[in-house]
Amino acid sequence: MAMVGLAIIGAFGLMLAAAGGAASPTIRETVLESPAGATKRLIRIPARGLLLEGGGPMGEGPGVTRALLDMLTHAEKDPRVDGVLLELDTPGGSVTDADLLHERVKALRAKGKRVHVLMGDLCASGGVYVAVAAERIQALPTAVTGSVGVVISGVNFSGLMERHGVQDTSVVSGPNKTLLSPTRPVDPEHQRILQGIVDAMYERFVKLVAEGRGLSAERVRVFADGRLLTADQALAFGLIDAVGYGDAALDALRDAAGDGPYEVVRYDVEPTLIDLLKARAAAPEPRSMLGSLARPPRAMYVFAPGLP
Repeated sequence: MAMVGLAIIGAFGLMLAAAGGAASPTIRETVLESPAGATKRLIRIPARGLLLEGGGPMGEGPGVTRALLDMLTHAEKDPRVDGVLLELDTPGGSVTDADLLHERVKALRAKGKRVHVLMGDLCASGGVYVAVAAERIQALPTAVTGSVGVVISGVNFSGLMERHGVQDTSVVSGPNKTLLSPTRPVDPEHQRILQGIVDAMYERFVKLVAEGRGLSAERVRVFADGRLLTADQALAFGLIDAVGYGDAALDALRDAAGDGPYEVVRYDVEPTLIDLLKARAAAPEPRSMLGSLARPPRAMYVFAPGLP
């Protein structure tokens, strides 16, 4: 009965989208400081969660990436905004999502707006990828960061199938169409192809960290082996500029922007009706081997010991 209800909700959401399109998100602005005479703004944008377009296993539902892109764009278009403090608490996410956010931060800076990052409890992998687009990075004293690297997760149980007399009878157009198939024996040529993809994306990661932090690629490679770093270690490597708390990060942004006083505003995104319907339809179910098969493999800048 519950599954029927979810199906109805999902179908209703799709009909709404088809009829009127996806409604534009609403950016909620909460004023945190409003000194007398303030005509310009500094924006705090909190970001907590995986950098994925959607929260569901197939990308459905409201996700952190879309909300962040919307808030950064909102700040970019507001002529009153002189600076943004992006507060990142994320293990990372997909390669493409991290790259889109990196580019959006650069677009903000190209408009002459200051962008600083405050790393929260965990700002790893794709979080670092986004952070290095900012002009200054500060981490909480207890923050964990690093995990610079790429992973394409996979699982293979062809041996288990063979022991139980189960065969994969899929028909494919070419030998490489079965890349990362969990039901066929691991092919060394497939591994070589995938390793090439991972290596190329890793090199891009290293390049952007080096450019963003003013380091040589060789210096970045010293810590870009997937390891996690404490805030103090990240500071020693030059990955961040300072260690401290939120007030200090805001003060640094205020000093960099100059020409105050500034109204300080926090952004949040209010989900649309369609977002809520999709999220309900994508309610998590118990993990299973079949559920793992349903997730499409993707390259990730993410710290996730539980992968796949």
